[in-house]
Amino acid sequence: MTSFDQSRLVRGAGELWKQGTEAAFLDAVRDASLPRPAFDRWLVQDFLFVQGLTVFASLVAARAPRDAQRVTIQGLAALNDELDWFEDNLEQRGLDVHPSPHPVCQRYTDYLLASAYGKPVEVLLAIFFGVEAAYCVGWGRCEPKGPYAEFIERWTSPAFIKYVRVLQGLVDTHPHPDQQAEFDEVMRLEHDFWEMTWKE
Repeated sequence: MTSFDQSRLVRGAGELWKQGTEAAFLDAVRDASLPRPAFDRWLVQDFLFVQGLTVFASLVAARAPRDAQRVTIQGLAALNDELDWFEDNLEQRGLDVHPSPHPVCQRYTDYLLASAYGKPVEVLLAIFFGVEAAYCVGWGRCEPKGPYAEFIERWTSPAFIKYVRVLQGLVDTHPHPDQQAEFDEVMRLEHDFWEMTWKE
């Protein structure tokens, strides 16, 4: 299982890190007991989330210091490819490719966009790392097998893990006193997103 325990932000988040990376939804993915309707809810809302994250990433790339531009631009390109992948999966499952956001998803994407326009770029790097690390570790608790193997593999690939570690390094290279508070907020939003998908 992938770990980011050496990150000062992960250590500083304490219990919030666990709440953002562990969820009943992921437990059910791991043991292949997740009902299809719950997975489809996640798929639709995560598609909308990635749309918002793509806008966030474009603004981070535009504002990033030179040493961070390469990885943030690469991340933006990967998100663009991911949107195509989401659309293909939605269509294959007969799901709406123009869905309405759940309030929890809307709150998360609103937070990202407001941050992108209003917070220092060093803080944006911490937010970006938090989003990607939470997915990397959350999905990393699952073995790539069963009906959701394709999805597990996507966020546990060596390339994705390497990308998240580079983001971690950028956070350490560009510290800011507000990084911890915003990283912690990402963990709260991640927790709420998993709960939304599972409980609705």
